[in-house]
Amino acid sequence: MIPKDGMDLQYLREAFVRRFWYVVLTFFVVSMATIIYCIKAPRIYESNTLILVQPQEVPRDYVRPTVTMDARSRLNTLSEQVMSRPRLEEIITKHSLYPKVRAAGTMYDAVETMRKHISVEVKETRRRRDTAPASFEITYEGQSPVKVRNVTAAIANLFIDDNLKLREQQAAGTSKFLKRELERMREHLRRKEDLVREFKEKYIGLLPEQMENNYRILAQLQQHLDSLNSTLQQTEDRKVLLQTQSARLKTLRAGGWQGEDNIATPPDDLSQFSLEELRRQLQGLKSRYSDKHPDVLRLSAAIDKLEDEREAAVGDTDSQMSGAGSRPGEAQRLVLAQREDLLAQSALVEKQIQKLTEEKMQTGRQIEKYRERIENGPKIEQMFVDLRRDYKEASENYQSLLKKKLQAELAENLERTQKGEQFTVLNPANLPQKPVKPDILKILSMGLMLALACGLGLAFLREYTDRTFWSSKELESIVGLPVLVSVPVVNTDTEHRRNLLKRAGAVGATASMACVLVYALLVLWKTDPMMFMPLP
Repeated sequence: MIPKDGMDLQYLREAFVRRFWYVVLTFFVVSMATIIYCIKAPRIYESNTLILVQPQEVPRDYVRPTVTMDARSRLNTLSEQVMSRPRLEEIITKHSLYPKVRAAGTMYDAVETMRKHISVEVKETRRRRDTAPASFEITYEGQSPVKVRNVTAAIANLFIDDNLKLREQQAAGTSKFLKRELERMREHLRRKEDLVREFKEKYIGLLPEQMENNYRILAQLQQHLDSLNSTLQQTEDRKVLLQTQSARLKTLRAGGWQGEDNIATPPDDLSQFSLEELRRQLQGLKSRYSDKHPDVLRLSAAIDKLEDEREAAVGDTDSQMSGAGSRPGEAQRLVLAQREDLLAQSALVEKQIQKLTEEKMQTGRQIEKYRERIENGPKIEQMFVDLRRDYKEASENYQSLLKKKLQAELAENLERTQKGEQFTVLNPANLPQKPVKPDILKILSMGLMLALACGLGLAFLREYTDRTFWSSKELESIVGLPVLVSVPVVNTDTEHRRNLLKRAGAVGATASMACVLVYALLVLWKTDPMMFMPLP
């Protein structure tokens, strides 16, 4: 029983002696359990490999990569691929991992167990913290050092191979997509070109670049129309003059011949006037036509004939002056010849007027045509501008896609030649020399402290619950009265020898338990001497 006035050193020594076996047995049992756990616990070895994220070898200014996914996101994707069930099942089967788990459960349980034993840790530098990881470390733990190393190397190879395949697939996919889009845009551009060509064929002469030519042609046609009007006016005046001369000759023929003066003078005046008019008309035709033109040739022949007739008329007049009997008949024939010539000239002028009128009408229609072109020019120009804008946009899109396709092909070749960003093993998978689990020194130290704490705690609990008075002080503390007489225990010789044997047995038992503990520690040390070395 614990005294109420407190515990002193003597009481603690006596209580320890009384509860010795509680402390020793508890310490022995807990310590042995700890040592046995350390001996039987499976050894977990750990191997790791450091993989460097090597940047692109070719400068980005020359070849821009088409893989837009950064290294961190790509690493997460690769982790999901490597940790997939088919990949892990292949590794488990190849390296014969987790045989007990597969025997007791299924392959799914082995895969889940392996996932727990794999860890990927990203290593970053301060310079690249905001951009991409500089490296990452793959760690795998297991019970066999050689298998742990091999499995770690296999996982690292999966990361490297999958990264190359992923980048190459993304580059090839981008190139294929751009090629397909380029073909679609080429067809779209070809349709736009056909629309522009059909528009030009349909509205030929009305296009904006032809407006200046239309204005120039319209001005030329207007000048030509003015010239035709002037020529037509002159021709009509000539027609009126010929009709007037023909009417005078007709009147002269109907009135007969009264005298010499009336016979000779009118033909001479009319012939002179007709000849001058024909010469002016011939000069006007030569200014517009060549000398071989039919009208020029016909008018020249008429002028030559009229000149010959004039000379003949002059000769006839002289003969008329000498002979009066034959004078009236010859003058009448001369007037008739002149009148027929005037009628021929009138017919020629009529045809010329008709031709000029048709040419004027044709020129007017052409002028109206070009005026209509000029009036419809703004509307056609707006339509052509819209069509050309669509064509220009399609052409620019096509050129942009073509440039991007060439860049994608360069990036694809870059990935195929492994000149892009890739993973490189910086530290190969190591062969572990000591297990990382369990930590024997830590477990032993904690086990021994727990054993001691359990022994002392059990002894204290037994002492606390014991109601026996072991000294007079304990009795006085309870009853509050002084003890007058106390009789000590008097042992006989037999009891004394028995007590000596008990003490010897206690010493022997304690020594035996100590020897067992030491032997267990030796067995633990022989099992794996490296376990007693502290972990790094």
